[in-house]
Amino acid sequence: MERLFNYKMAMDILPQLKVLLEKAIESKAARQKSENDLAAYKKRLVMAGGAFPNQNRLAAYADQARTAHERMKAAIDAIQDQGVEIRDLEHGLLDFPARYQGKAVYLTYQLGEEVISYWHGFEESVTERRPIREDFVENLEF
Repeated sequence: MERLFNYKMAMDILPQLKVLLEKAIESKAARQKSENDLAAYKKRLVMAGGAFPNQNRLAAYADQARTAHERMKAAIDAIQDQGVEIRDLEHGLLDFPARYQGKAVYLTYQLGEEVISYWHGFEESVTERRPIREDFVENLEF
């Protein structure tokens, strides 16, 4: 059974999740940079006629990519362990499962927003999210 959130529960863990989400995004970017640097280095080697690669440099690029991937995975796992779904890592979107009027819904947060201000139905996309109003918060079930 997935964890269900009311608004207060979601807001209480949001500060911790923001830190983890930022860490996951930064780690993903660092991994991509290391992979790009490695590809560019290999391309330069080919352009130089197959010169002998610097094994330490190759290992460093690979190690940087692996370390960044592990940091990203740890941050993602920590978010998911809280019962929160990562809807879109690129845009920093998190979904908190909830129930409203007997239906599965998500309280949704996007990195950069101050608070959780929107929700959408289980079968709806993030583009269909609606503002959270006081009557919605009062009628969440869990």
